[in-house]
Amino acid sequence: MSKLSKNFKKIKYDLINFIEPNIYYCYQCGKCTAGCPLTNFYEYKPHQITELIKLDRIDSIFDSNSIYLCLSCEICSNRCPQEINIAAIMNYLRNKSLQIGKPRIPIMSKFYKLFLKTVGRFGRSYEPALFLGLNLISGKLFNDLDIAFSILKKGKIKFLPEFIKGRKKMAKIIKKHM
Repeated sequence: MSKLSKNFKKIKYDLINFIEPNIYYCYQCGKCTAGCPLTNFYEYKPHQITELIKLDRIDSIFDSNSIYLCLSCEICSNRCPQEINIAAIMNYLRNKSLQIGKPRIPIMSKFYKLFLKTVGRFGRSYEPALFLGLNLISGKLFNDLDIAFSILKKGKIKFLPEFIKGRKKMAKIIKKHM
């Protein structure tokens, strides 16, 4: 058995025993998918993700764009009549794909890590740092610069970061799981 296959078995075990023990209650009603704002862009819809997990096809999920496009808005979880936390499943799978080095969309992987580092440093999201960091990572230094200035000028986001209490604890949690 390959190392990757062992990882997939461990991932399924964790999903079923710790993240979402009710996953086997999913009867494919599709209410989660009907509420998802990005379902038209997924390779696998939320209800299909649960089925792929049950069928030991986690590799197919990792080879798709679905877990990276998920907004974590939790509409899917709230609509589920079986109370399956699909948003938590998507987040867990996204984190695991990064940990085992199997991201489908490399720039999304870099953005996600940048986002977590920003939250670890400031205790919350800091959009100017994300904007600049993503432009540096992608090599497109002036990408959307006009939009950024417009947003800052209108006061939609703050130029200086806001720090929250307890951000050191947040940084430890993030560092532990990265």
